[in-house]
Amino acid sequence: MNQSVKPALSGRVSDMDLRLLRVFREVVRAGGLAPAEVALNISRSTISVHLSDLETRLGMQLCLRSRGRADFKLTPEGEALYQAIQELDGHLASFKSQVNAIQSQLTGQLRVVLPDDALQMPQLDLPATIANLRERAPQLQLDVQLAAPHELELEILAGRADVGINPLHSRRPGLNYRPLFSHQSLLYCGAMHPCADQWEIEEELLTQQELAAPSHAVLSGAAHLYRLFPNRSTANHMAARLAMILSGKFIGFLPSYLAEPYVREGGLVALRPERFCYQIQNAVTYKKSSEQQPAIQLFLAQLSLR
Repeated sequence: MNQSVKPALSGRVSDMDLRLLRVFREVVRAGGLAPAEVALNISRSTISVHLSDLETRLGMQLCLRSRGRADFKLTPEGEALYQAIQELDGHLASFKSQVNAIQSQLTGQLRVVLPDDALQMPQLDLPATIANLRERAPQLQLDVQLAAPHELELEILAGRADVGINPLHSRRPGLNYRPLFSHQSLLYCGAMHPCADQWEIEEELLTQQELAAPSHAVLSGAAHLYRLFPNRSTANHMAARLAMILSGKFIGFLPSYLAEPYVREGGLVALRPERFCYQIQNAVTYKKSSEQQPAIQLFLAQLSLR
């Protein structure tokens, strides 16, 4: 038995293997390490290390490397590997076409439940997400609904919705939560509120004002701030609380992305932002038992493109 033969790519092909193969492919296409720097956006020394790692992984020399382009040359083993990579690219393209065909044939209904300020979330870009979803699955019927955070999870658990996007309050049994992005919430008042023209209002006076608060439980990370305001009225949706604050009769916490246009126009004023602020983590939510449904997987894939 020849003891010099080294095992090559035994077991599963890893993500690192695929990355190294991609580096090798681009070097061959470019005709050398130096020309491949632009295509790969990494330095020549890093490319050289990746090629050495691939040769070690495979147990064979793939190319004769030099500092110039003209002297770059593949070994017979390198030529054979490059041909195999080209075949792999063809298989991947065929696989992608088959997946796209499956997606385009998706039928039935996808019920999506969202907070009422979803359109203002800059990180979400809801119109683009819906457009991509429709292009991928033109026969899939969409049912988009709005709900308050405490209602949203109950809609999914009760089977009245398939997937939703909401602030991550707590984790309910039976649901999966995939974090998306976070945003900041600040305390605001309307331009006509007595606090609007007080630059450094005392906290004691501020906490005596009537708060427009959610009618549901607030995030644990914000509860200590809400407890400072004993005088409050409630609304179950963000749009309603925004209207109450704009009236000039209430103060309240709002996401900064929602308040920003009104702040620019002078309709809202942030109150003591260094003190009255908190972060909210948003997540996409769905039943654990529904995770493998093609429509939900497609929706998750479109969100990941944002």
